[in-house]
Order: sequence, then structure tokens, then C-alpha cells
Amino acid sequence: MKNLELKREIKSSILLFAACLCGSFGMHMIVYPSSFAPAGVDGIATMLQELTKVNAGIYTIILNIPLLILAWLLLKKRYVIYTIVFTLITSGLLIVLGEVEFWQYVTETDRLIAALFSGILLGVRTGLMIKIGASTGGADIIACVVQSKRPYGNIERIISLICYVIMGFSYFVYKDMNCILLSIVQLIVFEKVMGLVLSSTRHATEVKIVTKHAEELKHDILFTLKHGGTLTESTGLYTGEVRTVISSVINNRQLPEFLQLIKKYPDTFVYYSDVKGVNGNFRWQKDDIAK
Repeated sequence: MKNLELKREIKSSILLFAACLCGSFGMHMIVYPSSFAPAGVDGIATMLQELTKVNAGIYTIILNIPLLILAWLLLKKRYVIYTIVFTLITSGLLIVLGEVEFWQYVTETDRLIAALFSGILLGVRTGLMIKIGASTGGADIIACVVQSKRPYGNIERIISLICYVIMGFSYFVYKDMNCILLSIVQLIVFEKVMGLVLSSTRHATEVKIVTKHAEELKHDILFTLKHGGTLTESTGLYTGEVRTVISSVINNRQLPEFLQLIKKYPDTFVYYSDVKGVNGNFRWQKDDIAK
């Protein structure tokens, strides 16, 4: 068990460093010289750099400090530790790249290319961080804190609202409507690429579990993932042994956490698939009645 945990943390550390590289190089080489602001804390730091000429890496740390403190008090420590490490490494790289005046993609006519490719890099960055059970800070921390208090709320709507408000403010910094349009293009690409990294459509995931540990898994699904499910008694076609089949629909962001929970039951068979849409009794709100 300890070896599995060690391998998991080594893999997570490698993915975290890859995310840091994607984020810092994407921001420094493509976003900063193209005069538009991405969504979230990255966008605020970019605008402050434009106004004050102080490196955005410094602002990224300052802006994330209160959010990380809040996260430390309310969220899982592993999530917060990885997010802190990501913030420090990425900010440090941004400061170093700025000090050494590392190459930047400067263009006056092909800024759409900058929006597309920065969206790809930042989408990979965020997807990798979510995959290891952490975040890039900023709006993601706010969304996770809200979800911890309102587990059935639509956190995607919260993130989107914050992103569009920040992008709207960028007009007053760059005095150019194109900066908003470029930010929107980048956000669309960002979301598509992040979805590909997470290998899901980001709607929902249906899981089916064949197990002898129905009671333990029922507790995990109800109280850890905060979803319901259906239990069905079944008989193995080959062995003739009686098993329980648990069917449940979970949020796509919970899939890595679900797969981690399943590792506690090595004799359990699981398969899962994308759900293109969810309607009816999915308990979007906490007070919805489970049937």
C-alpha cells in the first residue's frame, strides 16, 4: 500500500512540474506580449503587470495568499499543499523568465494564434492539476470552497461568472475591444483542451461497480462523493457467486477521487462511461429529494 502511495505521489509531482512549465511558459511567451488578459487570477496579475510593470509572478503569489489560507482551513490538506507548490514554482518561473528576458512571441497581426496556443497550454496545465487532485489556485479555490459548503451547487457556473467579469475589466486596461474577444477565444480553447486532458465531456460519469464490499462502497459514495446510487444483487455468469452491482452517476471532476477510492478494494470490478447529459433526480441542490 505504501509503495502505491509513493508511486502516486511521484507521478503527481511529475505532472505538477509539467503543469508549472505549461503555465509559466504559456503566460510569459504568449500571453504577456499579446496584450490581453486570460481568465482568473492569471488575468488580474497580467493586468497589474501591464499597469505597473512589476512582474506578474509577484502578483500571482500575493493574490493567491488569502485564497490559499482559506483553502487550508476548509479543504483537504493534500489539495492545498499541491496548489501551494504549483503557485510558488509557477510564480518563480515567471519572475526568472522576466528577469532573463526570455523569448516572447510578439506580433501585431496574428494575435488570434496567441489566444489559441496559450489556451492549449493553459488548458493542459489546469487539466493536469485537476487530474492529480489539486488546482492552479485563484477561481478554482473559490469554486472548491463553495462546493465544500454546497456540494450540489453548479461550480462551473461560478467559475465562468468570475472569468467573464475579469475579462470584461481588461478593456479598461488595454482600451481595446479585441482584448476581450481574444480572452473569450482563449477561454473556449482552454475549456476544450482541459476536457481532453481529463478524458471526459465534463458533464457527468456513470459508474458501475461489481463488488463484495457493498456497505463500504455505499458509505464512500454517499459521504465522500456525496451522490446516491442503486444496488442490485447479481450472480456471476462464470463463477455463479453472488455479488452486488452499484450504479451511480458522479460529477466528472470527482472521477480521479472515485478511482482512488476504488483502489482500496482490489477484487472489485469497475467500468465507467461518459454521460452526455443529466436530467431529473441528480440532486443538483442539497435539498433535492433523493428517490
